[in-house]
Amino acid sequence: MLKDYQMQLLGFLEQLEMEISNLYKLFAEQFPGHQDLWAEMSREELQHAEYVRTLKAFALSGHVTFDEKMTKTYTIRSIIDDIRDKYKKTENHQYSVVNALSFSLSLEQSIIEHKFYNYFSSNDPGAVLLINNIREETSAHESQVKKALDEEKKRTTVR
Repeated sequence: MLKDYQMQLLGFLEQLEMEISNLYKLFAEQFPGHQDLWAEMSREELQHAEYVRTLKAFALSGHVTFDEKMTKTYTIRSIIDDIRDKYKKTENHQYSVVNALSFSLSLEQSIIEHKFYNYFSSNDPGAVLLINNIREETSAHESQVKKALDEEKKRTTVR
């Protein structure tokens, strides 16, 4: 059985994935040079939010254990607040493509470093697949964004 604060954490994880998706969708609109990258990542982040909803249902039914270690709700909320800040800056054209790529890289690395998706464990093959998908896609996002950032930096310094 999940405790109230664990339910809150899972809700914030789902919200985090939704906020990232929204930000990447905006980046795709604002920075067409990397539109395909951000559009694809936005879709995958939406899928991650769905995965979190499913994992929450698995946890409620006892098929998944959720041990959040030392993570507190304010940790995830502060990341969400930062995403919302970057969204507003991007809407107001106060954010460059290099800023967007740098923040995206930092965001994906933060999710990996906080190990948010290592808090789930299960023997259920379906749940394990979801957990692994999120981990693998987050790692892929990190690599893709790093490559795009490196290319963008080279492109802008050549000018």
